[in-house]
Amino acid sequence: MPVILFPALRGIKMNPDPKDTNFFSPASLQQVIDYIEQNLCGELTPARIAAHFFVSVSTLSSLFKAVCQMPVMEYVRNRRLTLAVEKLATSHIPMIDLANQLGYETPEAFTKAFTRFHGFPPSFIRRGFRTSRIFLPLTVQVTLEGGWTQTNLTKSDRAGQDFPSGFGYNPFINDKGEKTMENQKIEYRIHTDSMQYPKEWETLCALAEALQESRIPFKVDGKTMIFAHGLEFPLDKICLTFKRKDVETVKTFFHHDGEVRHPEDAFWYFDAAYRSMKVRCMFYGACPDADTDAFLYRNTDPVQITHPAGSAPLLLRVQSLTFYYENARQNSPHYQMVARRLGKPNPHRKAPFMEGS
Repeated sequence: MPVILFPALRGIKMNPDPKDTNFFSPASLQQVIDYIEQNLCGELTPARIAAHFFVSVSTLSSLFKAVCQMPVMEYVRNRRLTLAVEKLATSHIPMIDLANQLGYETPEAFTKAFTRFHGFPPSFIRRGFRTSRIFLPLTVQVTLEGGWTQTNLTKSDRAGQDFPSGFGYNPFINDKGEKTMENQKIEYRIHTDSMQYPKEWETLCALAEALQESRIPFKVDGKTMIFAHGLEFPLDKICLTFKRKDVETVKTFFHHDGEVRHPEDAFWYFDAAYRSMKVRCMFYGACPDADTDAFLYRNTDPVQITHPAGSAPLLLRVQSLTFYYENARQNSPHYQMVARRLGKPNPHRKAPFMEGS
């Protein structure tokens, strides 16, 4: 069968010559792509790939760009950042280890590349985002197949690349979003009269009771999640997450007439105040079930708080300490507090920043 050449390939040697180690053809590129797929978590450079196929770097780079319409390392980056979503959602791998696996020198570099590629940071995947930008492996025939697409990651709609149901969440982190609060075992019980910061506890409890009376679903998030588990420190603000559809209701509750900020389409927030305490109100979205109880309460712990002003114990949904441990900066005192409480090792390198903290 004759080989169909592209006009862009003029000037590149295409005829086999046993004495010419720079012989390369479009058909050879499928082997290159297969090699890249097999080594996405290994060391990949143009020089290393070219050496594997006994071809010069310039020949490899010219042919790859002419046929695949992008430089070889851009292709590698696209595939690695696609693979990153799958690994974040289907394993408990720490961010720092994933960054190293995918060839990034620091977690910050990985987070920056991931955010630029997907439009939101890595920790959003473990918060339950079920749609993501995907770059599929290219297949070199006479024409190219694959490339950019937008897909629902909860469905198996790509041959040979099925993701399990519930792809958007890491099953290794406590996933309690499908259960009612009443049916969960309460592992955290707080008595505020024995705590170090009674004023902060009084404000948090009063705000939570007011929201519950107004029937506004929420969970305690950000660094406030640590405080609400009984690991105390001076609280400068209260961080709460709400359903995206309730944004106007929440604005009315806090008498907030300012703007809602949209640093990412998937993440909105505004700052309000309650009893002189700053309150950050956060709203996650951009996935089909973002306004469900299951999405809001995933990766949360039920925390029971008994306080003098309350007639009955207060039951709150609080983002889990395990979630914070997996996704927050590892060089902060708050992270070390959580690591000690969970009996986890204290890492010495930085991990990506967790939004809302």
